[in-house]
Amino acid sequence: MDVLQKWREADLKSKIVNASCALLLLIGIPWGVHWLYYRFSHAITDDAFVESDLINVTPRVPGHIRALLVDESHIIQKDQLLAELDPVDYQAQLELAQAKMERAHKNVEGLKVTLEKTKQVVERETTIAQSGIVKAEEDLRKAQAHFERVERDYRRIANLYETRSISKHQFDASVAEYTAAQATLNAARVGVTVAQQTYERVLAERLSVDEIAKKLAAAEKEAQEAEKGSEVARLNLEHTRITSPVNGVVAKKFIHAGDYVSPGFPIFSVYDTDNVFVRAHLEETKMKGVRLGQAVDLEVDAFPHRRYHGKVIKIGDATGAKFMLIPRDTTTGEFTKVVQRIPIKIEILDDPDRVLKPGYSVTIGIQLD
Repeated sequence: MDVLQKWREADLKSKIVNASCALLLLIGIPWGVHWLYYRFSHAITDDAFVESDLINVTPRVPGHIRALLVDESHIIQKDQLLAELDPVDYQAQLELAQAKMERAHKNVEGLKVTLEKTKQVVERETTIAQSGIVKAEEDLRKAQAHFERVERDYRRIANLYETRSISKHQFDASVAEYTAAQATLNAARVGVTVAQQTYERVLAERLSVDEIAKKLAAAEKEAQEAEKGSEVARLNLEHTRITSPVNGVVAKKFIHAGDYVSPGFPIFSVYDTDNVFVRAHLEETKMKGVRLGQAVDLEVDAFPHRRYHGKVIKIGDATGAKFMLIPRDTTTGEFTKVVQRIPIKIEILDDPDRVLKPGYSVTIGIQLD
């Protein structure tokens, strides 16, 4: 009753102030309870940023930039042409390599024809030489048999002539036949020698076949090398056309048309729009209860009135301090304890318009088990 009486006796200003305080208290208590509950049920950090796989697009061959076909913030597709190098030198190199390859192939074809013809000639001459040896040996056997028969007759007639049993005319005829048979035998022997020498000469010509075969093998190897050189020249010419490796957005342009670039020197930096994520660094004291697959609330500074959602897809196996260029050295005893942070990778689940850009600051809340 005292409170009600005081309320009736109070002026309008006091009533408004008191009503406002009561209303704020009624609103603040649930909000405060929710705020405290959220802090205890979620691992929260504002050390988080939107990231993507930034890819530096670099040329594979050196040269002067002839044209840049995209600029910063342009949306690009995989295999889209981004820039062109001056191809004149590489076109000339390709033409030289192709000419060398054609000469090498013609040389191979010429040696193949020469080798085939030489083989045919040597095989034909070998057959003829072998036949000549067979015929010469056969002639020698006939001449030897004929000479032996004539020699027996000659000795018999010579004995008869000594005893004056036959006339001188008959003896002279036997001498002439003996002399002729001996000459035929000597000629047959010479024929065998000549046939053998001819066969040996043909065998020597076979070495030329082997020599041509070696030249052909070397020419084929040279042709293969010329083909590889032509392929390298063709690839170098293709590499003057610089294309995008991914679907994404051009984040940075490093050079201008006319600049000279070399392999390893970036022309563009692009990021993959199909792989935008949040990377957070959570204090080690908040890691209890954090698991893969847990839901994550994302509050992006660029969009303060919208909450995004995600899930944990990767938890680092070491703190960020382990990957510092200059690691901490505590061996001297100078030590200040600093809370370490574990890298967390978070997949963004509800950004169909892809408005989140790499570098945006994010506050995350991981729902704990």
